[in-house]
Amino acid sequence: MAKNGTRQALFFDLHGILVRPWTDREDYCNPTFYEGALDALRRVDPSRMDLFVATNQPAVAEGVLRERDFKRFQEAVCQRFELEGIPLRKFYACLYDPKGKGRWRKESVFRKPNTGMFRMAEQEFDLNLRRCWLIGDTTTDILAGSRANLGTILVRTGAAGQDDSFQIRPHFEEDDFDAAIRRLNYYELSLTR
Repeated sequence: MAKNGTRQALFFDLHGILVRPWTDREDYCNPTFYEGALDALRRVDPSRMDLFVATNQPAVAEGVLRERDFKRFQEAVCQRFELEGIPLRKFYACLYDPKGKGRWRKESVFRKPNTGMFRMAEQEFDLNLRRCWLIGDTTTDILAGSRANLGTILVRTGAAGQDDSFQIRPHFEEDDFDAAIRRLNYYELSLTR
């Protein structure tokens, strides 16, 4: 495991944070981003902070969404990031769920609130997790970030922390992803003064 890495990172969930939650008639090749979310990501300085998606995708495990449709969605998100000039380092997704069906029914160290996604990124990208952040919309996200020693920001979009899965408080709460990025940039700037 990487010890005392040098890089900072921002991890963020997708649905309810950056992308609107799934609908019954989802166009997987054309995800619907929250207004201002992509502009907010462009305000993160890539020379100081790497960007990572860290998402659970229980819809695949539940059989609601086919794996190939999720892969199409993932490719569409990555292509949009590239088009917008947003340097995503890696897209981490856990498709397993202990309540899932078939081969997807199992516990995984990568499924939040476990910390596998963050630990893998720490190893692969020389991260110092104590200097990294997570933006999420659920208490599961916040607990995962807390367990990995990340700074945490809960946004009031998506589940808005009302999932009631865990009793945990984030470091900050903001109205949306744009406000969370503003908070993050302000906080990081105050540390360098």
